[in-house]
Amino acid sequence: MKGQAEQQKGATKTVKKVKTTNKRAPVRLWVKAVFTGFRRSKVQQNENQALLKIEHVNDVASSRFYWGKRVAYIYKAHSLKNNTKFRAIWGRISKSHGSNGVVTARFGRNLPPRAIGSTLRVFLYPNRA
Repeated sequence: MKGQAEQQKGATKTVKKVKTTNKRAPVRLWVKAVFTGFRRSKVQQNENQALLKIEHVNDVASSRFYWGKRVAYIYKAHSLKNNTKFRAIWGRISKSHGSNGVVTARFGRNLPPRAIGSTLRVFLYPNRA
């Protein structure tokens, strides 16, 4: 017993320093938008122009920031393609529509009508600043 106590007094404890990584969520480089419908008149609609309501954008001045930004409609298909069931239709925001922050977007392939009301991703690039 006496020998163990002397060993404990003389021994110094070595404490390992553990490097902690920052456990925050990764930065999200996109903003949510809702596909509200196609641009239309009283008698016809243009399927090549989609109207999007971007989150927290309520006027023309704040919608100008998003002009030229890329948009993706991401959906899930039944069959695998490139080892994934998820597909995307890419487009670009072209201009404002009205005075309440709605924007017009053009897509490579027109959005399907079943996408009305669904969420799209408006990416914060290309940056014009």
